[in-house]
Amino acid sequence: MAITIKIKDAHLKDLIEFYSLKQRALKEEISELEKKLMDITATISQLKRSTNNSEIGWMEEKEVFSSKWPWSRKIAYAINEAGKPITTKEIVDILDSYDPISPEDKKSTISSVSATLSVKSGKHNEKKDFVKSVSESGEYAYDIWREQNNLEEGNKFFGSQILVDDLPF
Repeated sequence: MAITIKIKDAHLKDLIEFYSLKQRALKEEISELEKKLMDITATISQLKRSTNNSEIGWMEEKEVFSSKWPWSRKIAYAINEAGKPITTKEIVDILDSYDPISPEDKKSTISSVSATLSVKSGKHNEKKDFVKSVSESGEYAYDIWREQNNLEEGNKFFGSQILVDDLPF
């Protein structure tokens, strides 16, 4: 049994406008979720590759920060900006200054940074992308892994470079 509702023309425009606004809001929300999904997919792809071999290369010091970079590259950029080994929280704070993070996304960002660091860091002799050490506060601090002879040359390069062809988007 169908119910028929008669709507006056004066109210019809208001209803159309209401549902149009609702539709736009949902489309924006879907777009944001798709961006987050692409970022997570890229991180997973990067982490899978890092377990087999390290495809990290060095980038030039003058490079400008990009929010489209994979997590390992963003982390390397943040560490270089600090100029010293820093904690996960300090990394997130630096990234926030370049690409503001909403309070809702802060936990997700910390999780992504922590996950990347747990897979891509180790002691210096392990030749991982990042070197993990204990800071003065007792927390783990991270630095970029470099060959010993590069350290003596004055650290001309920093960060990591992931081939865009390998990313899923």
